[in-house]
Amino acid sequence: MLQQNISQSQQQILSVDQRQSLQILAYTNQELDSFLTEEYMQNPLLECQRDRQSEIIDSLDGHYETASSYRDHYIRWEDEDTDRRGDIRAREPSSLRDQLKGQLTIHQYSPEEWELVDYLIDCLDDKGFFTYAPEEIAASYGCPVSMVEKCLADLRELEPAGIFAKDIAGCLLKQLEAEPDPDQVLIRIISDHLQDLLRGNLSNITRALGITTARCRACIQKIGTLNPRPIMNTEREGVEYVVPDILVQREDGHWKVTLNDSWMGEYRFNDYYIHMMQSATDPELKEYFRGKLERARLIVNSVERRRGTITQIVEAILEDQSDYFLNDGKLQPMTMDKIARQLDISTSTVSRAIRNKYMQYRRPVLLRDLFSNAASENTDASADIVRKRIEELIQGEDHARPLSDDKLAKMLKEEGMCISRRTVAKYRQQMGIPESRLRAYL
Repeated sequence: MLQQNISQSQQQILSVDQRQSLQILAYTNQELDSFLTEEYMQNPLLECQRDRQSEIIDSLDGHYETASSYRDHYIRWEDEDTDRRGDIRAREPSSLRDQLKGQLTIHQYSPEEWELVDYLIDCLDDKGFFTYAPEEIAASYGCPVSMVEKCLADLRELEPAGIFAKDIAGCLLKQLEAEPDPDQVLIRIISDHLQDLLRGNLSNITRALGITTARCRACIQKIGTLNPRPIMNTEREGVEYVVPDILVQREDGHWKVTLNDSWMGEYRFNDYYIHMMQSATDPELKEYFRGKLERARLIVNSVERRRGTITQIVEAILEDQSDYFLNDGKLQPMTMDKIARQLDISTSTVSRAIRNKYMQYRRPVLLRDLFSNAASENTDASADIVRKRIEELIQGEDHARPLSDDKLAKMLKEEGMCISRRTVAKYRQQMGIPESRLRAYL
């Protein structure tokens, strides 16, 4: 029999703005910078003290270079004893060459072609571009032009996308072609208007393509995410350093907490477009500006709330763990729920605020590592502390009469660690300690 029941429950539904604000709180500084840059490129009402658009263009311009001839960069010396400083520097065979040739099937090439592949890889410049004409290579290497063209065609299909491109335009276009649905406007900007872009002549681009300035700025942002040097990430060497999100100092017996975000630039409202909005008579244009202004306000306010929330949480953490930071003491049991209760905020807010964020005081530390999971809702003791205490009790037990899990749970309860017998058994097993009846025979 079918029955219909009506029940009443309360459920909090977050608005789009609330979800966006929580997402901003969870961003690391690097993620926030990428998000703000994209918003800045798309929203004329948002202004940044740093000229992000010029930075992207300058970065592309720094990698841009015209094609050069083979003779300009490479001379075949007949005398082996002659100084060969003009030669193309050979890369270590275990790095780029192996990565590229590992993507090819050797059986599809003749021995001569396989040797030519090595030669072509050595002809790449430091950015991963191949700037020579096939005819030059064929004449120098002593092989048919068709062989060079065949090998080059295969090499240009390899990863990273853009490797063996003639120039930066070809490199960027190859990366766009790899996307499921390439932006045709973006392709035209790179193909036909890269020089205008590098010179900052955005008005030429918008007129030629019939697009808005905001659309053009969004395309520039997309170009900034592409790799202008095909082998930039292939031959990366050295140690990668952690960039802390929060900087901490100790001054006059007090903690001073600041977010390491000044390098992003300060975002604010664009007065010029606000004035344009106020004086606009076209209802559609006025509504467009109003929507953009609301979005800009949401972003600016959310970033400021993020700064305050993270600072407040880190200050509470430092007070709880002051002995650890000041005297190299032990970490005290500390849960997100405990910090949330202290600050009268939700535990999920604490979780988002510390997500993937590093704090710098003497040394970088991942904020999440400062927290411990409580063994249960009835104790503030961390699981590590409970496990340690179980181990100590078992080590001190009478070997003729080992402590059962139930007895251990009762002893822990007397010490204020209220956990179940099942939890004791789980922790004991995690430490590789046999149960009591087996320990009697050890």
